[in-house]
Amino acid sequence: EKAPGTIDRAHVLSATFVYQLPFGAGHLLGSNRVASAIIGGWQVAGVVTYSSGAPLTISANGCTSGSILGPCFPNYNPAFSGDVRINGDYGSGSVLGSTPTVYLDKTAFVDPAPFTVGNVPRSAAFGLYMQPVKDVDLRLRREFKIRESVKLALQGDAFNFGNAVYFTAPEANIDSANFGTLSSQANQPRKLQLSGRITF
Repeated sequence: EKAPGTIDRAHVLSATFVYQLPFGAGHLLGSNRVASAIIGGWQVAGVVTYSSGAPLTISANGCTSGSILGPCFPNYNPAFSGDVRINGDYGSGSVLGSTPTVYLDKTAFVDPAPFTVGNVPRSAAFGLYMQPVKDVDLRLRREFKIRESVKLALQGDAFNFGNAVYFTAPEANIDSANFGTLSSQANQPRKLQLSGRITF
């Protein structure tokens, strides 16, 4: 059973950044009093994450082995030709409607003969992977000095700033009526948060 691990992700990126706007005392553009008063002291920070999609595991219910042979994997259909990926990228069309879009062609696979092992690998048959995961979280923050020992910090946070959407893996059992369809969104929609903090 030579195949990528089920948690295999070829590329993973996680990056953080902090940027202080160059206005205000001690900064490159500190001489502009109007700009310093309005946008001086603001700090932008963020977290950017990206990872390739995980490999799909195609399964079946048609094995007749009493589980002696392990998980039930189907056979490649020798009569199949063309692309197993259909109807565009994951998320195209109607995803969660009454007649959801099918993204995998079931005719690419067939149940194995009784008491035989299917020839589909345990993951990434036809090079099938899920969609990549992308996320950007941003923070905008400024601290105001009210008195020598009293400070007010204002902060705005945006989680999933780009409102990216990705879904759970499609149904991958070839004997399921829902094969190749998506069932739910895997991540949270964009969320905005405002907060204030007084330090004394």
